Amino acid sequence: MPTSSAHPLLLRIVDDLAGPGWSQQSIFLPPALTAELAAECRARADAGELTPAAIGRGGRQLVQEGVRGDYTAWLEPGQCAPGDAWLALMESLRQTLNRELFLGLEELECHFALYPPGAFYRRHFDRFRDDDSRTVTVVLYLNEAWQPDEGGELRLYLPGGRAHDMMPQGGSLACFMSASFPHEVLPATRERLSLTGWFRRRADNPLDTL
Repeated sequence: MPTSSAHPLLLRIVDDLAGPGWSQQSIFLPPALTAELAAECRARADAGELTPAAIGRGGRQLVQEGVRGDYTAWLEPGQCAPGDAWLALMESLRQTLNRELFLGLEELECHFALYPPGAFYRRHFDRFRDDDSRTVTVVLYLNEAWQPDEGGELRLYLPGGRAHDMMPQGGSLACFMSASFPHEVLPATRERLSLTGWFRRRADNPLDTL
């Protein structure tokens, strides 16, 4: 068990990742900050800054609507106040994970994601086959008053052929080891917003240093 003085909510995530390897926190972010991040995502969409998401990486990236249908925009420090507040919280989580689990996480890459009604993302892993730097996935949901019959769940495939569905309710957080869990995003009947990120460590693949 962790003995750190870090926030109890962060330590619950540590315990979950050290155990089953995934964590679901139904109340992670205050409603006000969640609403500000949702407004930032929609403002970027209105400005045309969200682009169709691709699969693959580098020069092998392709837009394949039959695989995923979301629109994304990267979040960088200094772009907006709510984004900086979120990144500061994620920095606290990164430091806690490193201190308690010795994961060697060096940075977070993070983007807004908007799924139009009916859009989905087929089953996949978050870690590339030729790049093992993505270590921990974090997904923050930005959808106010989401209802179970609206769909849009994150379906996490667990060992033993089991699956666990996470409803994308605003302010909730999903967190899991990137290499361990295939997952998919199910279609929804309304627009679905999130902030998706990956804590990265230094890649072992020497090609990534070229």
